[in-house]
Amino acid sequence: MRSRGNVIRRDEALALFPAHVIDDAIHAGAIVIAHPCVYRLPEADDLDTRRRAALAYRPDGALSHTDALDVWGLPTIHSARVHVTVGPDSPQSCFGIRLHRRVRYRPEPPAAVTRSGFRVVRIEQAIAESWSMLSRLDRRAPAILAIRERRTTPSRLLQVLDEQPWIRGSGEQRRLITLLAAGTHSELEMWGHQKVFTNKALPASSIQHRVQVGNSYVLLDRAFLAEMVAVELDGAAYHGTPGQRERDLRRDAALAKLGWLTVRYSHPRLYADPGGVVEELAGILDRRRSQLRETA
Repeated sequence: MRSRGNVIRRDEALALFPAHVIDDAIHAGAIVIAHPCVYRLPEADDLDTRRRAALAYRPDGALSHTDALDVWGLPTIHSARVHVTVGPDSPQSCFGIRLHRRVRYRPEPPAAVTRSGFRVVRIEQAIAESWSMLSRLDRRAPAILAIRERRTTPSRLLQVLDEQPWIRGSGEQRRLITLLAAGTHSELEMWGHQKVFTNKALPASSIQHRVQVGNSYVLLDRAFLAEMVAVELDGAAYHGTPGQRERDLRRDAALAKLGWLTVRYSHPRLYADPGGVVEELAGILDRRRSQLRETA
């Protein structure tokens, strides 16, 4: 059983031992019933073992929803029951397993794949279906991270929503995916796009504009191309340490050699004073246009 991840089905055990040996082991507490005809070692009650037991009980299923997010390495929560997706005609859930019936589901690619030893729904399916299970503060993170790390694309996420329009929160998800498709890569950038950079007082700007610096490229959070003004949004997670700050200064200096003026706004400033940021940035852009005309 240890070589099998602490889990074994009764039919697998019967291929090795007589039925009375298995029943005696259950009675003695040497093995524990995880689900009907599925056993685990008594000391193995960790999450991975519970997931293997659930899949052993439902060999036609795949880990899904928040369990699938975890297997894919995306931010999630853990619930008391293991989430498993099965076909539409499957029987009711059993203790410890939450079954989700899905039309046109099959326990094989492309609907399900094997990752880290688990059969799991594809990453786009996990992101879309887990939306309503996560808090409002956390539900956008899986999609943002998956797209930023190029593990999926906005079009693939939209395809899931097109195929399953009944998924809860599909409207909110579409709005998020639209922002991600436009090039925003973080919550801070999305806030800036919605509350600051689309303000009519500002000229049009480009998102994640690519600039060649030496032999490499950098991406500007926002770029006002006519004025050659780069706006960088400094989230605490990426710009808070001394080493990161030094990296930012070197990058700003390299851009300045190419004629770019870099303006940085912190997370607290952008959220607390979007109107002030718009007014200040409009003034910077106006002054920058005057300077460019004077040097033309």
